[in-house]
Amino acid sequence: MMYDERQIQFENRGERLYGFLHLPIQPGPHPAIALLHGFGGNHIEPHALFPKAARAFAAAGVATLRFDFRGSGDSEGDFTNVTLTSEREDAHQALTFLASQPEIDGDRIGVGGLSLGGLIAACTAGADPRVRALFLWAAVAQLGELFQEGTTPERASEISTLGFTDLGGLQVGRGLVEEALSTDPVAALTGFAGPVLVAHGSGDETVPVEHAHRYNAALGDRAQLVILDGADHVFSSLAWEQELIDHTARFLESNL
Repeated sequence: MMYDERQIQFENRGERLYGFLHLPIQPGPHPAIALLHGFGGNHIEPHALFPKAARAFAAAGVATLRFDFRGSGDSEGDFTNVTLTSEREDAHQALTFLASQPEIDGDRIGVGGLSLGGLIAACTAGADPRVRALFLWAAVAQLGELFQEGTTPERASEISTLGFTDLGGLQVGRGLVEEALSTDPVAALTGFAGPVLVAHGSGDETVPVEHAHRYNAALGDRAQLVILDGADHVFSSLAWEQELIDHTARFLESNL
């Protein structure tokens, strides 16, 4: 193998988060990224996109941390308590964990994410001065719009009366819904001056490609826009995932 891989854990607010750290086999210290999963996702994601990407990045010289947010996957916590704020806090702690590792160059840190993880990555980059590079995969630019489009009167009543709703087997709390309506990741990026890779599939029916164009328009010359022809929300073909990983690896090698 051209990388080392180990299970890790770190804590946030007394709860343990679990994941994997992928390291280049060459002597460090190495540049590093945190890879953030989407809504209801985990450190693997569909068709093992995250392990494949993390191993490719590590083989290219970029250490990669993939982990589960609190309330998701193997990590501790209740999904009902998940909010955008809690996930931003988890991302911040992930970067702190990365920077504390002896194999990692704490001055060469990046972050990226898929779908809602992309939104969290954007907000993190805008607020955390340690972030030098950002990549967005099928990232949500306006979560409030997506929530409003998918919220029936019955679901809105359920949230109002019970404080949560059942969304595909996930107990989504009122806090997440309220933050979805008020959070603007595009505006958050005014606090980030580094380079950004914006990658999206033209066939994405979950988060339409217009979200990528919003990021690109706001970022101007700092953005590198990659539209994968026909690709769906999670880049679910071997060709799409390889194109995505290759573009991102080159971006990270050039900018970290």
